Amino acid sequence: MNPRVAILLLCVFVCVSDAFHRIEMQRHRHRKLPHARHLWASRKHIRRKFGVTAAAATTTAAPQSSSSSTTTSAPSEAIEPLFNAYETQFYGPCLVGNQPFTLQFDTGSSDLWIPNSNCTTCVKTCGNAVFQSSKSKSFVANGTAFKITYGIGKVSGVIATDTVSIEQISIKNQGFGLVSQTDTCSSFDGVLGLAYPVVSSTKQKPPFYQMIEQKLVDQPIFSFHLKSNTSDGGSLILGGSNSSLYHGSLTYVNVTQQKLWKFTMDYIGFPSRKCRRCNGCNAIMDSGTSLLVGPTEDITQLNRKIGAKYNSTNGLWEVPCARIKHLPVLELGIAGKKFLVRPQEYIIAYEDNVCISGFMDLAGINFWIIGDVFFREHYLLFDVEQNRIGIARAK
Repeated sequence: MNPRVAILLLCVFVCVSDAFHRIEMQRHRHRKLPHARHLWASRKHIRRKFGVTAAAATTTAAPQSSSSSTTTSAPSEAIEPLFNAYETQFYGPCLVGNQPFTLQFDTGSSDLWIPNSNCTTCVKTCGNAVFQSSKSKSFVANGTAFKITYGIGKVSGVIATDTVSIEQISIKNQGFGLVSQTDTCSSFDGVLGLAYPVVSSTKQKPPFYQMIEQKLVDQPIFSFHLKSNTSDGGSLILGGSNSSLYHGSLTYVNVTQQKLWKFTMDYIGFPSRKCRRCNGCNAIMDSGTSLLVGPTEDITQLNRKIGAKYNSTNGLWEVPCARIKHLPVLELGIAGKKFLVRPQEYIIAYEDNVCISGFMDLAGINFWIIGDVFFREHYLLFDVEQNRIGIARAK
């Protein structure tokens, strides 16, 4: 393997090949069933992240039976963001000023930010690693204030520059946000955005674009190979791809808007054509979202097709765990080809024998967000130069 292709192993162990760097990382041993407020927090997070107005943020359009009519109102506060509510995210290590952090690698945003040493909540409440400028010889203060609002809260602080290292790649003079205030906690310290620069809230060039500009990678591409139900969480490859990690050849779909990784999806549904939703609709490939998110009417129909029941107490669509092996395979039509997601991936098992659907509705949106439910079944390549996404069934 070319040494200028960095391979970042996510969430625990590590591959056996000497071409991979071995890194041990934390992984959740159990999934705790999220409180209803976490589901609302997730919806609010996604709504704000993708610019959906709050006009539709009244109630979840849950199916109502003739014998009862139940609605669920949003709570007054939410204490955990999407990436912690479901405990199904993938994350990996990074050095900033030679100080270690764990970051979520997010194709649905463009900013890099980490907690600062003056963030009291980060230290006392969240237990995050924090940046100490006195320990870095390459740190340069900028002083420009920034704020990123996620809907469930916000992070704010100041912008700075330093050397950022991911595996053997070291980016000089990388701009990033130093968070001094936050309303939320997560399982990892910060976020590294992999979307287009135009959507950056800090107005700093995203790290992967810096890698390209500083000629630290051979190719302007990165790719995900995420896995579940194993001790090896998978890998993020910066500057290349690995054909041994997927079956056949990649199918490419063009990006339709160079802000997020937006593309046209032919359809989504189950094998019968009567069970398909959407017809040439917009979709966003987002590694920072755990589930498959879509318009309320469409998601309701998908959940009904698999026999899921809406629980208005916790705001979740529940499925008897024993039925998972009998459920149909989900199909996504992309670039004229059919991609499959098994029920073992789109149904998420939690503690206490509770299983929930990985299909989440969001009132007011007219597009789909394709999250880690899809990533865990497929190898995804993101081509910055040719503005396209490559997809193949993962090994």
